Amino acid sequence: MPRLRLARRPPIPVEALVVLEGHPLPLSLRREVLRQWGRGPVAVVATLGRLPQPLLVALRVPDWDDPVATTRRFGAAARALLAERVRSAAVLIPDDAPDAAAEAAVLGLSRGLYRFDRYRTGAPPLPDVTLAVPRRSFEKAGRRALDLARGIRLARDLVNTPAEEMGPDELEVEARRVARQGALSVRVYDRARLRRMGAGALLAVGRASPRAPRMIVLEHRGAPRSDEWLALAGKGVTFDTGGLNLKPAEGMALMKKDMAGAAAVLGAALAVGRQRPKRNVRFYLALAENAVAGNAMRPGDVVRALDGTTIEIGNTDAEGRLVLADAVALAAREGACRILDVATLTGAALVALGRVRVPLVGNDDAWLAEVERAAALAGERVWRFPSDPEYKEAIRSRIATLKNIGKGSEAGVVAGALFIGHFAGAIPWAHLDISPASWADADGDLGPEGATGVTVPTLARLAGA
Repeated sequence: MPRLRLARRPPIPVEALVVLEGHPLPLSLRREVLRQWGRGPVAVVATLGRLPQPLLVALRVPDWDDPVATTRRFGAAARALLAERVRSAAVLIPDDAPDAAAEAAVLGLSRGLYRFDRYRTGAPPLPDVTLAVPRRSFEKAGRRALDLARGIRLARDLVNTPAEEMGPDELEVEARRVARQGALSVRVYDRARLRRMGAGALLAVGRASPRAPRMIVLEHRGAPRSDEWLALAGKGVTFDTGGLNLKPAEGMALMKKDMAGAAAVLGAALAVGRQRPKRNVRFYLALAENAVAGNAMRPGDVVRALDGTTIEIGNTDAEGRLVLADAVALAAREGACRILDVATLTGAALVALGRVRVPLVGNDDAWLAEVERAAALAGERVWRFPSDPEYKEAIRSRIATLKNIGKGSEAGVVAGALFIGHFAGAIPWAHLDISPASWADADGDLGPEGATGVTVPTLARLAGA
């Protein structure tokens, strides 16, 4: 794991120096930097004795008010350090940089330095990177961002781990560890308790697997005198075969990532536990493995969710909305004032927006606007989809209250989201479909191919961390 730390005075000497546009440099280095900036915003220059550090990485930051671009620039700098295999680096920040730059710098550097090494041998060591802080308020913002970075790293590690070693049992272990670290309370609803509660939707998804489903609820009570609770719910399908509506081989290859919603919620819980904001937050992890066996749920079955809603199973591969139905219903039963669910829900999200923006659907304009603001401040990008009542007709069933599949490929993002929204009732609710954005299909500025940890910073900011 890379060591990323903050300091008023970075250690000297280091192997690499990372500076921003405007930093004074010898004229010959300045010319080389400008020449490289003609090809892109990051310049990597061997100093050849012109500086005490052998390597210089110079960034052109477009605008501190653009956290998305700024985060990516610092991520690119981190990737350059990895490519050059440096062991130590100092990042110099100008004195006039706003405090908000601390979060972009820390999150960019930490994401760019990320590497999943659990199953590798002989990998080169990751560098120690020190970020200079020009003042105390900047340092405070940076330390808060380090907690977010830990949550993002946790989410990425969980999603990157093969399903064989990251099922409901292992996720429960991780959730209990996060609860201990952050002084969060934890409740675990096992198969027997879920059956007594009537959580038939979650149980139906997990009943064919020998790895028992469960619901885990972590709780941070930061405002003991308040009755207001924010609920964050994550889809945790630890592997998705598609059930009896079996996925094709190429569609199943990455289904270890189908618990990325629960991983994001757990990553946010880690950040909240470290920050201890003065808000009440509950984190709901709906965990199951969608397997194939003689007792698997079948197309045409009708299951009953926690709130009594009957659901016709139109396709066993539309299982994420089923596990979240019970999670959102439980959050509503327990008095949540606002609900946000996160899920790798639909392939339609990739068709609609690719991997650039995360689809956002909800039932309350004020709550949706708050989610949009939190995402923008966190350097993440969402895009609001419509939720007109007519879209709900696609999920009406002739023999039950709802069916779990809409009209083929028609408005798939909206239909899947509104199915989940049914269980929030009149409570302000929002949904983030992270199916494409949760996984990078190639190396990039913010890390290698694999899990991205998307929405952890947004969720943590909404929770006050």
